Amino acid sequence: MSDSRQRALVVCPGRRSYTSAEQGYLRRPLADTSRTQLDEAIAAVDEQRATAGLPALGEIDGADRLSAAHQAGENISSLILACTALDFLSIDTSRVEVVAAAGNSMGWYSALFCGGALSLEDTFTLVQTMGSMARDTPEGLIGGQLLYPTVGEDWRHDPTREAAVASALQTAAAGGHRAGCSIHFGGFAVVWGDEAALATAEAALPVLQMGSRSYPLRLRGHAAFHSPLLQPYSDRGVAQLSDIGWHQPALPMIDGRGHQWRPLSTDPAALRDYTLRTQVLETYDFTASIRVAMREYAPDLVLCLGPGDSLGAAVAQVLIAEGWQGIADRDTFTARQAGSPLLVSFARPEQRALAVAG
Repeated sequence: MSDSRQRALVVCPGRRSYTSAEQGYLRRPLADTSRTQLDEAIAAVDEQRATAGLPALGEIDGADRLSAAHQAGENISSLILACTALDFLSIDTSRVEVVAAAGNSMGWYSALFCGGALSLEDTFTLVQTMGSMARDTPEGLIGGQLLYPTVGEDWRHDPTREAAVASALQTAAAGGHRAGCSIHFGGFAVVWGDEAALATAEAALPVLQMGSRSYPLRLRGHAAFHSPLLQPYSDRGVAQLSDIGWHQPALPMIDGRGHQWRPLSTDPAALRDYTLRTQVLETYDFTASIRVAMREYAPDLVLCLGPGDSLGAAVAQVLIAEGWQGIADRDTFTARQAGSPLLVSFARPEQRALAVAG
């Protein structure tokens, strides 16, 4: 392979990435050897899902409409992994050299596959197990999340909006409720809490309109991910998943603290404990992971794998905060993308073509 290959950071999406617009995603073309690998892994997880009374992934992907049942964690999580794996396996390695992997929230599990720390089969086991916690445990769905912007329309940091989130969390705490920041997601804060805490935070936050959406936005069907409320999920994950094939990654992986897991220095037991304990129970700082990845690896491209286009704005907002290569706001980012794209969204055909053969 030529040294002229472009260096790329791979970024994997989380739970909200598969919507009705992505139905049929698994039918995208893929090289025969990679298709066989993916199809065999999907067949194995479908066999487990059938035993549990769950629909096959292809059945959900091929349905006429995405139902509320399809969007439950025990269904959508494994489907998202399948779509992300398809995109990763489709990367044209004769043109693109993947130098590191990261992910948002559930995307960390997908990054374990992309980084080579887990086989695809073991990653499906991890995702299916963790995604089914609300269905398969006595506690059910624990707590919830809401989303609120901390940037303005120009995607630059807005201290007033960030202060509003901090004030809302203080108000919830003063009322005796448990709440905190679940994810730092570029220009958005994801807040966790129990129902009373989220209701209090929603009432305390000023209503904002950005684009077609109004905030604060409750993330329906989401548990209080990345918070101490999920201790029961973590405990069951440790009990069920400690013995899958954890090993040193083939690529550097940047986690939800901005910590790097490198190929030669990673302790697989520490990686297991971070995945099943730390990132389940503590804030996931996606912003820090992208910031560290850009500073450490200076990629030519940031490949935002599918399904969906949920990562693009958040990654762009991190680049703007960094002033990366002169990107100062939403307008300069858009101009850069129109000329020589830095961010490649696999959900956009014209960008996907920059990294996929044929």
